[in-house]
Amino acid sequence: MEKALATIENWAVLHNASSQSFEELNTGACLVGYVLGHASLPNTTIIYTSPIVSFDLSQGVVETRNTIYRLGEASEEYKAWERKRRASAA
Repeated sequence: MEKALATIENWAVLHNASSQSFEELNTGACLVGYVLGHASLPNTTIIYTSPIVSFDLSQGVVETRNTIYRLGEASEEYKAWERKRRASAA
């Protein structure tokens, strides 16, 4: 079965759907954001994905159990968190 393809905008990475804190993009985490172009979901519906099974940042794609997401723009909050995380790691 071929996986659905969609775009996710204003996204962030969470440990799971009930988590309130951001985390680094990694397998096992999930995305939250606004979906566009998904065959079974209306555009701009906020979603929590199933866990990430793989990703390729050079291609800007994240694969979950049923869907491959093209990463649009990350949320401003997530980008700020990522900048702070990188600064404290340096």
